[in-house]
Amino acid sequence: MRKILTFAVLLLIVVVAVFRQRIFLRDPLGKVERNGVAIDGARLFINFSNDVLVEEPGTERRYLVQGWDAVPGVPQVLGCLQGLVCWTDADHAATFPLDGRGTGTRATMSAKEVRFVDENGAAIRVELR
Repeated sequence: MRKILTFAVLLLIVVVAVFRQRIFLRDPLGKVERNGVAIDGARLFINFSNDVLVEEPGTERRYLVQGWDAVPGVPQVLGCLQGLVCWTDADHAATFPLDGRGTGTRATMSAKEVRFVDENGAAIRVELR
């Protein structure tokens, strides 16, 4: 039993190391604001590259901002485990751009903050901790 458990832990470590760009872990200390007002209950997920995934409560809205293109969008393929971890289909996940074409305003990203405009024109600010 001990060997099986050790093998399972090592396998999990290898999978996480290989797919670190696809795996988004929950950031319980992060904040999300819409037009300067905090969104209560919003869940924030980040990956190894500080790409950001935001889930809004009750509305089923999900926004994904990736550092390689900085175009805010809705992920095409996303799997989640009840508020703990989410994963995408590829390192550069396929998204539906919020403006419909992907030619609109790009997100502003830093190590501590992400700012973008949603599909309704509201300013979204994500503070990472």
